[in-house]
Amino acid sequence: MALFTWEENTPAPNEYGEFYQRYIERVTESNVLQALINQGQKTYAFIQQLAPEEAGYCYEEGKWSVKEVIGHLIDTERIMAYRALSISRGEEQSLPGYDQDEYVKNANFDSRSIQSLSTEYDALRNANISLFNSFDKEQTLRKGTANGVTVSVRALVYIIAGHEQHHHNILKERYGFGSALEES
Repeated sequence: MALFTWEENTPAPNEYGEFYQRYIERVTESNVLQALINQGQKTYAFIQQLAPEEAGYCYEEGKWSVKEVIGHLIDTERIMAYRALSISRGEEQSLPGYDQDEYVKNANFDSRSIQSLSTEYDALRNANISLFNSFDKEQTLRKGTANGVTVSVRALVYIIAGHEQHHHNILKERYGFGSALEES
């Protein structure tokens, strides 16, 4: 089988739960893998330029710090990529959900260095792009169950990109990092 061409392959609404629509809609590029590459470069550069006081900043008490947002992006991408891998390989077991707040609370992201977070982010994004590039069309269209919701591999890739764009928007609007994360 030929590898899948990601060009103009937005998932259909029956490939994901309604909650994920807001993420999928944020992917405006015609090729989601190219969007992930561009987005990854932008996010990596953003993380690298953060000053320590910026990295620990919370826009409101009880909200995540910038480091925690970055850690949340890493955790979510890792989970969604695992789901994509599992479903692409024919997993029939329902995959578990996760509590993002508990993950952030228990991860100690604020105690990590910017370099540590940027290195992990970059390695994860590059590994996932390689994984997603390995899928053929049949694999991208496979559906499975994650957190009680039917989802396709293709939708999971879009969810990763859209979820990160969602957090870019929050970092711009609520944390004041507009110029560092302007859309391409």
